Amino acid sequence: MSVPRFQWCDLPAAARDAVEDRFGPVRRAVSAGPGLTPGVAAHLITASGGVFLKAIPLRSPALGHYEAERGVNTALPAGVPAPRLLWSGRAGGWLLLVFRHLAGARHADLTPGSPDIPRVLDTITGLAAALTPCPYPDAPDITGKISGMRRRALQLGGADAELQHLELGVLRGTTLLHADLHDGNLLVAGGRVHVIDWSLACRGAAWVELALLAPRLVAAGHPPRQVEALLSSAPAWRDAPADAVAALAAVSWAFSTAMAERGPHELRARRRRAADAAAAWLTYRRELSGHL
Repeated sequence: MSVPRFQWCDLPAAARDAVEDRFGPVRRAVSAGPGLTPGVAAHLITASGGVFLKAIPLRSPALGHYEAERGVNTALPAGVPAPRLLWSGRAGGWLLLVFRHLAGARHADLTPGSPDIPRVLDTITGLAAALTPCPYPDAPDITGKISGMRRRALQLGGADAELQHLELGVLRGTTLLHADLHDGNLLVAGGRVHVIDWSLACRGAAWVELALLAPRLVAAGHPPRQVEALLSSAPAWRDAPADAVAALAAVSWAFSTAMAERGPHELRARRRRAADAAAAWLTYRRELSGHL
């Protein structure tokens, strides 16, 4: 659920001073819209140029996500298309992360026919090559994320039979996965796709990144058969075990369906669309697995 964000002016003086000591006086701050956490997310126009600030109170339950993002971004190889972390620190009871600003960036368009689609898939292929072996030793194993989804679905009334077919070990691998790719985390600037918000990054098999993206492509308007054709262009997809893809799709569907019954009306409607897309992808992959 989206929540209102803190603004630059809400930061204590010590936190603002820490940023300005390194990047110069802030002449203007343009905040991003509401997000999943109330932390500051703002483009700062400073005396030395533009930067992007993310900040969260040290007492916030979301602190771990920001610390993970800091750790991953510090470890990313130079060629990875992600905004560089320029500086991080703690001041005034806040964790501060300052990134390079992507001028003129827009969110990727994942709808059918979009010229962004091949760029996104090429970017994912490039990430798999650049991030194998995993450059961040503290990255959690992908099985933790998926088992958490499965556990949450069961807690919310998901069908047990739908969730027990996935052998978690098949998800393991040596690639650093973003593990949360969607249009909000894919920015297009200068004709290139940039990947942001690495707070949920995990270590696993490269094909899992594509399997997690698949329902989101369906939600963007692609028929499941077209999604399969798109993913087939990525080398990592050729290594995806058919049964495991279908079983992972079942977990995604069960989790999405259970979550669609929670939250305010607007959020439920958005989650229902995601659940419907996951259901369509699951049905297709089961049918495909039966013919392989």
